Amino acid sequence: MQTSPKRINSKSSINDFLESLSKLPLDDQLMISEIINKRVIEEKRKELAASVKESKAEYLAKKTKKGSVKDFINDIEAE
Repeated sequence: MQTSPKRINSKSSINDFLESLSKLPLDDQLMISEIINKRVIEEKRKELAASVKESKAEYLAKKTKKGSVKDFINDIEAE
């Protein structure tokens, strides 16, 4: 498996960031951790909202169907 130069630079940047972070006081590290965590939560929220919007559009377009769990499993196994 060959690693792309972009991937190497990304890993290098992350390592540089973590090295710099480790030099900060613990309170600053915790604050940065909280900020990153909140950003990740917000991105997940955006992804979920987009998924819900897509699902609603499919439902309104009658691209979904009703059925039991057994029907769902049968559909999956048939694919």
